[in-house]
Amino acid sequence: MSNDKNSEEIKKNENLDSSSKSEDKVENTTESDRCLKLQEELDELKDKYLRTSAEFDNYRKRMDKNMQDMVDATKRSVIGDFLVVLENMEKALNVSKEHKETIIEGIELTVKSFKDLLKKHNVETIEPGEEIFNPDIHEALATQDSENVPKNSIIQTLEKGYIYKNKLIKPAKVIVSKGKKEKKNTNKEDI
Repeated sequence: MSNDKNSEEIKKNENLDSSSKSEDKVENTTESDRCLKLQEELDELKDKYLRTSAEFDNYRKRMDKNMQDMVDATKRSVIGDFLVVLENMEKALNVSKEHKETIIEGIELTVKSFKDLLKKHNVETIEPGEEIFNPDIHEALATQDSENVPKNSIIQTLEKGYIYKNKLIKPAKVIVSKGKKEKKNTNKEDI
């Protein structure tokens, strides 16, 4: 009987060992499957990331190209407008060689063309009169005493200024009044 018991115990132990090995295999297979699934998910996410990154890069390049195309189109338009003025100047020069009296008329037409061109592109002219000096749109080139013009007011505009969409392109260059000249007492008795 003892042999039978030993035999049974050995069989039980073998069954336990084989069952344990079987569980280990199932466990290893499950872990292996999980690792494979995780690796597949990781690969899929990497692929999505690379595709999204490439799409964004292509989008950025398209936007850069569109922006450059718009800038170039604007430049072409402005250059085309200036070419009209240049051609008018060339015509005036050709006519002036034959008829000297028409040169003034040609220059006047060219100035008008330039003014029309600036107006077309929404450029405003700053032509100050006897107004208060504003350092945001005026540049004082000199100051001068004046009996008639109040202190810090503009006496004379030397060059016009220009504004585009409320942004200063060029300030108006002006002479500003210091006000009435103070009389110095030159009486020797006061010295």
